[in-house]
Amino acid sequence: MGKFIVSEFLCEQRQELPVASADISEKSILVVGANVGLGFEASVHLAQLRPKHLLVTARDVAKCQQTIIDIQQRASISAIDAQPLELGSFKSVVQFVNQFEEDGFQVNALIANAGMQTTRYSKTVDGWETTLQVNYLSTALLSILMLPHLIETSTPQSASRLVIVSSELHYLANKLSGAGRWPSILEKLDDLDYCTSSVMSDRYNLSKLLEVMFVRELSSRLPASTPVAVSAVNPGFCHSRLTRSTETNPFMRLGVATMKTLLARTTEMGSRTLVHPAVEPGEIGRHGRYLSCCEPKEESDYVLSTEGREVSRRVWLETIDVLNKVDSRVQRIVDEHLRAR
Repeated sequence: MGKFIVSEFLCEQRQELPVASADISEKSILVVGANVGLGFEASVHLAQLRPKHLLVTARDVAKCQQTIIDIQQRASISAIDAQPLELGSFKSVVQFVNQFEEDGFQVNALIANAGMQTTRYSKTVDGWETTLQVNYLSTALLSILMLPHLIETSTPQSASRLVIVSSELHYLANKLSGAGRWPSILEKLDDLDYCTSSVMSDRYNLSKLLEVMFVRELSSRLPASTPVAVSAVNPGFCHSRLTRSTETNPFMRLGVATMKTLLARTTEMGSRTLVHPAVEPGEIGRHGRYLSCCEPKEESDYVLSTEGREVSRRVWLETIDVLNKVDSRVQRIVDEHLRAR
């Protein structure tokens, strides 16, 4: 079973990761959250590989336009488009998918990268705790709504890819113990009275754990005849802007800066972990797996435990119920393309 081991973490942080070199000239790739950090560097790598089409997202139209300019400055590419996508809004996710379909785009690989980190409790316009919705629920909604499009372009020889960016911090998530006794797991995690300061300090880790669980549940329900490879990736601790909302306190800012100086990978190095499973061969061996340094690695003890597997199953069912209320296509996609675990 997997654990967070400091010595392994330090070794991985210093490991040189492979640069993707696959031929994707006939592939269309979608990168979520491409205007900064890991998503931007991953998009640059992909642009340098000259895909048939590169579609990127940012939170608003202005950021989308600037993202195209920034990517083109690093890698000359004409086959690039950008669409706004705000994961703090279910409506934005649905509008993005509708526009994707209206434009007649195709997708061979989806890199679900956007996320946030904060210890403050706040609600989205949809009434969910912000980190829970942005990092988990909206990512799950996008993944399910885009699943038919991934299936459409997939072949037995070259499976389409769904890559969800998780973290090694899922090993440290410790706020689901006993969740099997909660009437509703998602409602409990969303509840203001439950979300004390100690719970919120673990919220990012927990959201990454939920993503790992989602990948395991989705992959276990995809029939073997449906060649879509789903994986959760760990980009490692990087010089990205993910921590910006936790650095408002001067002491916290100094502490994070010191940690980054001593331990962090470059953002470009971390982005290789996103690109590799999206384009390189061997996708079937990565299907349903948590990846670190571009290789499968065991998930946390909790994920693999009897309680963790049951909690994972319940969270999946609750997630589908929540998302189907947002868009009725969710249940139809589950019924049509997935099987009971």
